[in-house]
Amino acid sequence: MKRTLFALAAVLALVVTPALAQVKPNFSGTWVLDVAKSDFGPSPAPESMTLAIVHKDPSIKATSTQKSAEMGEVKNERSITTDGKDNVNKLNMGQMGEQNITSKTTWAGKTLVTSYSLDMQGTALAVKDTWDMSADGKTLTSTRVIGTPDGDFTLKMVFNKQQ
Repeated sequence: MKRTLFALAAVLALVVTPALAQVKPNFSGTWVLDVAKSDFGPSPAPESMTLAIVHKDPSIKATSTQKSAEMGEVKNERSITTDGKDNVNKLNMGQMGEQNITSKTTWAGKTLVTSYSLDMQGTALAVKDTWDMSADGKTLTSTRVIGTPDGDFTLKMVFNKQQ
């Protein structure tokens, strides 16, 4: 009897563990940038940044508000889906104007991956943005790799959950 229970427990562990590992996070909430834990590479850090996210998979609506001395306050809203379909949103780049961005977002395990291209003053950029949530659900890390003709650079933004 003990062998049967042990065998059953072992089988359940093999079946349940992968299922638990694939539970996707819900990014809903208000997130505030922790400038001290973030790394903006060659770019100047903003004074502040807040993300307000409503996540009802496969739909995500994210509103960002960023303040900096160079650009003032810049607000962007984007609606995306996590099903790999094209999503078109307007990107407000402050004094540099606005442009439409077509992105694709998919899950890679528990990581949300968004890819898009944009034109920055005549230079084509390829962007890959990943979102990862800490195990306790209190920290969102956005890692953005920006491909330029002169090479790639990475921005790491760490957000703390407020609500």
